[in-house]
Amino acid sequence: MSKTTLSPIDLTADPVPLAAAAVHSLIQTLPAGTAFCIGIVFIVMMTGRLVQTKGSLARAVFPFVAHLRWGWHRVERAMERGKWSLDAVFDRAHDWCLANLPVEPVCLGEAQREVHAIDSSTIVRLRAGQRLALGGKGYCHRAGRAVRANIVAALTRVVMIGGVRVGLVRRTRFGSSCHEAVERLFADLPPATGKRLMVVDAGIATKEQFAAATAQDALLGRLRINTKLRCAPAPPSGNPGRPPVHGEVLHPGRDHPEVVPDVERTLPGEAGTIRLRRWSTLHYEEFPETILDVVRIDDPAYDV
Repeated sequence: MSKTTLSPIDLTADPVPLAAAAVHSLIQTLPAGTAFCIGIVFIVMMTGRLVQTKGSLARAVFPFVAHLRWGWHRVERAMERGKWSLDAVFDRAHDWCLANLPVEPVCLGEAQREVHAIDSSTIVRLRAGQRLALGGKGYCHRAGRAVRANIVAALTRVVMIGGVRVGLVRRTRFGSSCHEAVERLFADLPPATGKRLMVVDAGIATKEQFAAATAQDALLGRLRINTKLRCAPAPPSGNPGRPPVHGEVLHPGRDHPEVVPDVERTLPGEAGTIRLRRWSTLHYEEFPETILDVVRIDDPAYDV
């Protein structure tokens, strides 16, 4: 493990020295063997060599490791022997960006919440056997079925750098399914410096995670089209008996929802009129104490 040093170059002068300084600051705290292998992988990915080898990492890195007479399988073993924290690497990369780049956090709403995006990715392993590390099962569109895969969920902090919106990776977690990977990610969120808005992709946040949202960490996610919600109960009528917990049933994804929206607006769009409908004071039947605001947007540009 080498000693941490500061880069003496002007980081804003040229993108190549900037990228080199970023990689150097990231790998210099790793064990020597692991740092060498990770550096080779970064060179291959940042120079576009994976395109020439049709995504094969082993063929792409071969010219850089041929002189070692190892073979890529031994390079992988050397990387496995190096013990280091991936969370610490992400934290170091995040801190380096804040210190050396003009980073502006993206904040939304009256509370100026910092936006953090959570998404999952399925990396198909068609030739993998039972010894696949961190393996799971995910749907492959090309195969048309569920196959062995590595399923990873990533948390990124949405920022603006030089007028360009980018995401700084903060955490990654693997799981046997998208729901499990996202659940592990929620369990290991980095410390918050202010109020956050966690934006989750469609259907990968569970009802329990919506119920666990707080004023500090609000949760915004897309609902599945067949989601069933309940409205607020009717006001007390004064009759004897237990007051109702739920109101009317609402399927916001149907062509004709059962309940009239609280707010309805129309906006001009490129492909036609955009219709916006909002229902407030909704809840899941299993979690009546968690109040949800649901917004449905019908845009002709996204009709299939």
